[in-house]
Amino acid sequence: MAMLEVIIGMIFTFMVLSLLGTTLNELLSAWRGWRGFYMEEGLKRLLEFKDDPSVFNKFKNNPFFRQLMQHPAPFRVSQAPAYLTSSDFTSILFSVLKKKGVPVEKVEDLLGDLPEKSQLREVLEQIKDEGHQNVQAYEARLQGWFNGVMGQASGWYKRHLQMVTILVGFVVAGVLNADSFQIYSNLTKNSVARENLASMAEAFATNNNTLPSTATTPGDSLTFDQIRTEFNKARNSGDFAEVSNILGLGWRIGDASVGIKKWLIRLLGWLITALAISLGAPFWFDVLKRIITIRSSGETVSSERNTPSVVINTGNVEADVKKL
Repeated sequence: MAMLEVIIGMIFTFMVLSLLGTTLNELLSAWRGWRGFYMEEGLKRLLEFKDDPSVFNKFKNNPFFRQLMQHPAPFRVSQAPAYLTSSDFTSILFSVLKKKGVPVEKVEDLLGDLPEKSQLREVLEQIKDEGHQNVQAYEARLQGWFNGVMGQASGWYKRHLQMVTILVGFVVAGVLNADSFQIYSNLTKNSVARENLASMAEAFATNNNTLPSTATTPGDSLTFDQIRTEFNKARNSGDFAEVSNILGLGWRIGDASVGIKKWLIRLLGWLITALAISLGAPFWFDVLKRIITIRSSGETVSSERNTPSVVINTGNVEADVKKL
């Protein structure tokens, strides 16, 4: 039973730390403008930036698109908006491709100024040749094309964030001194901390069918000081504050004054914590729910087996047995 409580405590701790890592990821993403960067990369793919950047540059300089752009900020990799709807995309594209002051009455009105051997023109003509001859059907097909490429761009962003998450996890582990070895040692030696954390984890799993959202809505002019403020607010509130108090996470006098061997073990413990955080809070929440369910089922079966019985002698070879 004690070892099961240790496992539950470790899983719950990794889940809470992962939620904190997710918050920090979102803040860093907003600060650096990563969503906008990959959205812009998707637009470059759509508009054949490498083949002919003129259409993409016109698209980017369109007044509608410029209104959606983020404010310039230090270290931001892109000012492009984090999101662009498919209807906004086609509206801007139509404005870029058609002749100024001339309404779009047929598909050919969008292709006239594109070079004959342009890859973008070939793609747009291929879409027309699929049977989308009227403007409404053509626009709907362009929106589907946009959504498909933006789905790929979202995948690029997620893969990038997975790499960042390991670094973020290591930073979280270092700032909080969340050494996996030390956490395990604390839970195995401190029965009060182990039982409190296991009870807290069981209550969390019982009261939440889904993982609570930690989504943040940072502004587009986020500064590093604001990131630090939001991070400290997250670590000092909710379940994390309780977990931190139970486990004694953080730095104390003398923690840094240890030998090289202990520092190497501590760094390895941080790395294990970082890898655990990189798996994500949904993963640990799912594992926690499964273990709590198995634990509850085991207790129920054990209770049934230990139920006292009264045997009534009826004089038959097989006695009737009734449970109290």
